[in-house]
Amino acid sequence: MSTPDALGSDAARAARAAALLRAAANDLKRNDRAAEADLGLAPGSFGDYVSGRLPITWDLISRAAQAWPLNERDLLPIHNDTPQGLRMMRVKESEASSRIIERGGGPYYEYRDTAMSRQASYRPEWISMLRVVEDDDPDNPLVEWNKGHLLYQFTYFVGPVNYYFRSGGRSHCVPMNTGDSVWGLPFAPHSFTARSADEPAYILALTYGGELTGDAQRELATFGRAVTSSLALTPGDHGAMLRSVMAARLTTVTELADRSGLKTDRVAALCQTPARAEWPELSALAEALGVSVRELLVPHTTTEADVRIQPGRTAPRWSYPGPDAPAYRFTQLAGDPLHPHTTSLSVDVLTARPDALLPPTYQHQYLYVLGEQPVSVRWRYNGEQYDGRLEPGDSAYVIPGIEFSLSAEKPTELLMLRIGGSATPDVRFALGAMPDGAIGRYIAEDRLWY
Repeated sequence: MSTPDALGSDAARAARAAALLRAAANDLKRNDRAAEADLGLAPGSFGDYVSGRLPITWDLISRAAQAWPLNERDLLPIHNDTPQGLRMMRVKESEASSRIIERGGGPYYEYRDTAMSRQASYRPEWISMLRVVEDDDPDNPLVEWNKGHLLYQFTYFVGPVNYYFRSGGRSHCVPMNTGDSVWGLPFAPHSFTARSADEPAYILALTYGGELTGDAQRELATFGRAVTSSLALTPGDHGAMLRSVMAARLTTVTELADRSGLKTDRVAALCQTPARAEWPELSALAEALGVSVRELLVPHTTTEADVRIQPGRTAPRWSYPGPDAPAYRFTQLAGDPLHPHTTSLSVDVLTARPDALLPPTYQHQYLYVLGEQPVSVRWRYNGEQYDGRLEPGDSAYVIPGIEFSLSAEKPTELLMLRIGGSATPDVRFALGAMPDGAIGRYIAEDRLWY
């Protein structure tokens, strides 16, 4: 019999909710009796909740959030909408999601959803340009600009599309064609128009939150604008990174010089310059601070005016697994060193055999069939083999850690975007440092800590 206040009827999600409650009580050093006292529960009932004999309810989560220093979100498991490791969205489903957005008194864009998942930060859209212009003037009055948005945006262009972007008060327009791509930073104003009414002109706007959304955004929002601004680091500024680590360790320039063997003047200079220290210096500084060298290295950006444009004609290309009888040909699309865990590729599928496996990755993956031929997909998850077929215009989402292959009776093309998720390098190293058997408890705690 279901409980009206329960989180839902998904048994696997209910089990994850029970495990989260047990883990939270363990973290707060509450055994069953103490938890019952805190939450106003009947004796013996907490064990029923964490074992799954009783469903976790919204009322129970609310009680816990009031009694304990945690948020309701901490006790809410996410939905697993990809139980087989890969989910597809058919072109007819995309077409059914179509909506016209009007700007400037007339139709401007047609939006269609493509494959998304509650498990990843993708919000990928197929967008057709309905406004036609006859020039590449960024100040053309027919162009309707947006105000920018939170999500990063990778854009793949099909047909004659004008791309407009604005940075530092200056507007730009770049005529784009099929195969061109761009990667853009959050909150950068932009727009798109078509240069012809006689041929298709659309984009695949693959927006994603990456590390900016989720817990980070919610935590920083509670601190306010001033604190959040003070935590920002400028890409390429190694001195700022060194100062940040020193502040975290409450270490002075003199103390760091003594520990590292570097001269005081040199440490002071490194704190004030964006330039990176020499490698021997980095090793000495990292050891003195008790951190890995990577904690003193900062990413740089190759964006200009907040975007990185990759023309299709100059994009790097390579065969996989090698030049002899390749199964795939990859074209590297727009990206930036600021996001090293994002990989954008055009994939030419050259094989009809389903055994050309692509290695598993820690990234979430998005696929969209660009070509006119269908693609077969074979993958394995939890010991089971699955086979699927993607038609032109179909899209798919693949969870991390899945080994799969693509094949086609005739060569065809897909778009692939891989992004990082919550399993950052820090999390992955932490998992690798756990003792045998601990990962099972990490994802589904099932016992008291004593």
